[in-house]
Amino acid sequence: MSTKNKHAFSLIEVLIVVAILALLASLAIPVMNGNRDRAAYRISVINLKSVGKAMEKHYLEKGAYPVFTSWAEVANEESPLAEYLNEVPKTDGFNREYEIKRCDETGYEFQGFSIPGKMAEDFPDYTLVTNAKIKTRGSR
Repeated sequence: MSTKNKHAFSLIEVLIVVAILALLASLAIPVMNGNRDRAAYRISVINLKSVGKAMEKHYLEKGAYPVFTSWAEVANEESPLAEYLNEVPKTDGFNREYEIKRCDETGYEFQGFSIPGKMAEDFPDYTLVTNAKIKTRGSR
């Protein structure tokens, strides 16, 4: 009488399934990372645009734009923008600070950066300028 269990999987069958799952994962992970980068880029642009809208609200109420010399001042809890935003973004979607190119009582220009790596051509650096307008390379 045989005591073999005919309902069990052999080691070869289990290894084949593991190999197929590994192959599928190797195809899916780069796609998911690319989508994650695209989403982080779009969130970065939206966050910077919200800062521009807060700058414009401040200008309408006070008659001048707030003056900042570093992004840490913009994102500080004591920032004049804190009354217009629930939370001032400290960094972009890739954990990088935005850059202040110009910020005085008459206007501002804040810089955001492209997706690191090969997608920089499709998702370029962007600039928020006075009147809360986003400009990218090649835009007017």
